[in-house]
Amino acid sequence: MGKVILVSLGERDRLLVDGPSFLAARAGIEPQAVVRLDNLAGRALRPGDGELAACFSGDTEYLVGCSRPRAARALLRFAGIGLGGKSVGWVALPFDREALKRACGVPWYPVIDRELCTGCGTCRDYCLFSVYETDRAAAGPEGRVRVTAPLNCKTGCPACARLCPTGALLFPFSPEAELNGEVEAPLPRSADTIAAALGDDPMRLLAERRKRKGLIDPEKFGQAEKDRILYSGVL
Repeated sequence: MGKVILVSLGERDRLLVDGPSFLAARAGIEPQAVVRLDNLAGRALRPGDGELAACFSGDTEYLVGCSRPRAARALLRFAGIGLGGKSVGWVALPFDREALKRACGVPWYPVIDRELCTGCGTCRDYCLFSVYETDRAAAGPEGRVRVTAPLNCKTGCPACARLCPTGALLFPFSPEAELNGEVEAPLPRSADTIAAALGDDPMRLLAERRKRKGLIDPEKFGQAEKDRILYSGVL
């Protein structure tokens, strides 16, 4: 076995097993040889985190254990850590779901599962906090949607993830398995499922918001967005 890594997504990510011992037994090594990578969600926000990049440098094989591997993969990609071409085995470790229910983990922001994202832009159109932008230079007819202002996201709000038709949006600290990466292969969401989650017609809401943005001077709209974020997200 090459490198064995234990990933913690953040403070609210609490395992129900001794992670180093569990992975060491799996890999046939001593627990002290397990590399610990703590606070992945926080590190992913800091470009050029040398320790994070070093964890996945080289062509060795990896065994990576964490509570929600799908969320960890999305966070690593958000941080610019490419795993393509690397031999990586993932181990899902049992974790304390109740810890996520007691209080929101921070930093709270969405990440995108690129294996499922179609670039439809629904999240960008629905989000009122300017978390997303479209990269017009990227592949696809509408460009690729990216999380460009993660800390604009209102803590505890996973509304955009409920709208994603393919379940590509993840909030690593959400207590809901469908939203936090615990479910490896989420089911596509029908229009009825999305409408039920919203309690209204999502397409009407999106149309109204696009229209409202178009009628407001862009500079004034931008300032209004800043004010709304500054004052606790009050609309």
